[in-house]
Amino acid sequence: MSPTPAPAVAANIVLPVNEDGSLIDRNTVATRVAGKGADPEKKALFASVTKRIDYSPKIGTELHGIRLSQLTEQQSEELAALIAERGVVFFRDQDDLDYKEHIKLGRRWGPLHLHPLVPQVKENPEVIVLDSRLSPPSRFNTNDSWHSDVSFDTYPASYSILKFEQIPESGGDTIWSNGYELYDNLSQPIKDLLEGLTATHSSDIFKVQVANHGLKAFGKLNDSVHPVIRTNPVTGWKSVYTNPVFTREINEVTPQESKWILDYINNLVAIKLQYQVRFQWQPNSVAIWDNRSTFHTGVPDFRPYHRRGVRVTVSGEKPYYDPNSGTQAKAWEATANAIVAKQEAAEKARQEAEATASAKTA
Repeated sequence: MSPTPAPAVAANIVLPVNEDGSLIDRNTVATRVAGKGADPEKKALFASVTKRIDYSPKIGTELHGIRLSQLTEQQSEELAALIAERGVVFFRDQDDLDYKEHIKLGRRWGPLHLHPLVPQVKENPEVIVLDSRLSPPSRFNTNDSWHSDVSFDTYPASYSILKFEQIPESGGDTIWSNGYELYDNLSQPIKDLLEGLTATHSSDIFKVQVANHGLKAFGKLNDSVHPVIRTNPVTGWKSVYTNPVFTREINEVTPQESKWILDYINNLVAIKLQYQVRFQWQPNSVAIWDNRSTFHTGVPDFRPYHRRGVRVTVSGEKPYYDPNSGTQAKAWEATANAIVAKQEAAEKARQEAEATASAKTA
């Protein structure tokens, strides 16, 4: 794989400021919930799908036959719903998803987030650059910590759309973990505790970059308070909404209790393999995920190779918790029963075929 030059990124940007000189928060809240109310059978989307691969029963799906640059409005709404249900959806060979089409796809689902620090494509500031060669080296170049994108914002990310243009010859996968299933598998007393709590999400790691490396922020580096258990507005399912990178503390408990709760949750995210799905990138692969109900991390195992990706992030609604929300586990019951019935029917047919064959040879 031949090396490519490091990308041009935003530099010497005129920073948006208020009259007192403070930075303006350039990000806006979504005015609608993309995917909510879409056809539950997603007939328009699946009409174009030539192959579907579910990576695990509850998280991760790869779709073939779809050109993201050619989706109809109905297909894009159904795709948004599918991503909310499956957590993350993958696509291959999206070479025609250039910056213009990348931005267009994101805007179908809401206003695009402008990151306050991560380098951006100069002509298209909605597109951020994740390149392992950028200086100074940092975790946002290798993405090697579990997180949900920009959860420190008041209106954090709903969907993220990531395309890798240059990948290492080996290594550099990305892993997602299922926040729905994490919630569903907690004991009822722990669920009851967490459902009454809020957490402060902070941009501290970016403030450190500014302080240590003299970087300029392109917008506000926020702290925000969100519920620990969040309702996904598309599916109506409950999910855990904290993460090791941006969640500083649980607010209603002591510091020691906050640390215990966050360490416990973070450990489950990292070690529970049944919650996870792993994606091996190819050039022009695209992953789209729902930050409201998943966590993700890059795997920093690819050096001395490089990788370069570009991401568009959709701003969502203010996180909320509805105690009457449903769960993925409950929604999954009908699917699981159908799978069991299908397997039992197949086994019965096999046994009957064997009995018929045996009778003929008797």
